[in-house]
Amino acid sequence: MTGPATLGVTGVIALTVLGMSASGPARAMDDICIDCVEVRVGTPIVIRGPFPDELDATFTALKLPDGTFRGFSANGSTYAVDGPTLQDMGGQRRDVLQAGGPGSVNDCGRWLTSLTRSEGSILGFVHQERDCDYDQGRTEKSMAIARSADEGLTWTDLGTVITGTDLARQDGVTGEGDCTMVDGFDGYLYGYCLRNSDWQTIVTRAPASAPTDWHKYYEGGWSEPGLGGRATDIGFVGTGAGYLREQGLVAAVATDPWFGGVRLSLSRDKLTFTDLAEPLLTIDGSDWNRPADTDLVAYATIMNPEDGSNVVDSHFLLTYIYVPQGRGFESRYLVFQDVSLTVQDEPVAVQAGMALTRWSDPDRGLYVTSSGPLTGDRQSYRRDKIVAYMLTRAPEGAASVKFAECASTLPGHLDHLLAEDGTCQAAGYARERTAGWLYAGAQPGTVPVYRCVDEAAQTHFASSADDCEGLGSREFLLGYGLTP
Repeated sequence: MTGPATLGVTGVIALTVLGMSASGPARAMDDICIDCVEVRVGTPIVIRGPFPDELDATFTALKLPDGTFRGFSANGSTYAVDGPTLQDMGGQRRDVLQAGGPGSVNDCGRWLTSLTRSEGSILGFVHQERDCDYDQGRTEKSMAIARSADEGLTWTDLGTVITGTDLARQDGVTGEGDCTMVDGFDGYLYGYCLRNSDWQTIVTRAPASAPTDWHKYYEGGWSEPGLGGRATDIGFVGTGAGYLREQGLVAAVATDPWFGGVRLSLSRDKLTFTDLAEPLLTIDGSDWNRPADTDLVAYATIMNPEDGSNVVDSHFLLTYIYVPQGRGFESRYLVFQDVSLTVQDEPVAVQAGMALTRWSDPDRGLYVTSSGPLTGDRQSYRRDKIVAYMLTRAPEGAASVKFAECASTLPGHLDHLLAEDGTCQAAGYARERTAGWLYAGAQPGTVPVYRCVDEAAQTHFASSADDCEGLGSREFLLGYGLTP
């Protein structure tokens, strides 16, 4: 997939530049007021990991007839993981799709990236790679369709359906892949794919009744074959896509550091996408050369919490692969976050808010207040509450403060606190990540956010109550966040 061995610095630069050109102010889109879309992103929950040898693609899942769930994680091979609920995907894996034989179109691996139910079976979109030398940054990508009659445990390869126009190179990534498949509810399945020659998104489609007959969108029509055909790009809108059933829109999410975070784009016609003006999540960077000074959010997509599909209602899951700051790809985690998307009657002052969550370790009396996932030693912390929703970028027309999450550098001192960005080091702490923004003054629909401390345990936390909920003493007011 597009990972540390196949992307490299040049690819990162290309992606970020293209992402900047695709982003822009929100615009009207048919009968949907894009400025009226309001999104709240909940607490990030680590579902699976860490792993060095999987979680290298969008995570996909399905609900089984007995009500349990089967998820699929991939890295060269695709693995099935069963659990009683969609949130219980931490169990043992079994290999269900393997690399092909030497010289085959998938001799480096097969990654299941998305699936849909069709005529009593499961159709899977399968990313393939061949002729790879990851140390040299070389691989050739394509996509295949596979069918399963036993809920994803065994698969029949129906053949390669998407290939690029570029030829294999000794020192680069070629082809088209990393696609996700979306039911357009118009008789067609749509594929949103990354074209590696220019890092743009292209669109393909096939009749739902003939899922091996794919054609690419090119210069106003679906005229080019999936195998080797040309394609007109639609910009860099991300390949993690799904269908918003209530609004009748395709939604695509992309990690875009020039935009400042995870970008959500919406389309009525499946081709022309309009970005929300604010990121769903704030990020500091998107560095695939690990370890790095920033964390990494990758392979984002959307998922229905009821059945695991990418056909969703107004409440859905944002899922992605996460690598913490300072860690390499041995530390890959699967993260889920609840998302609520509504369309208001008029434009909203703030479109996106991400949860600022307080966590506790009751055995040690410690707290962490964060807008990001808790990994490593912090995975044992218990979720207490959402204190507020932080803004994902500085608002227009109102004063705000950007906050960082800071961790103590003293040996044996496990304190973690929020501080105005740029002040962690002066306070004797190390900066971990951007937490988000708070209003400097009270605004409609906001709550105060105080920094509090438990002096006995020497641990900081945040609260929306001026008495710190009796858990400690108030230090000072940080600002105002959106009401949970």
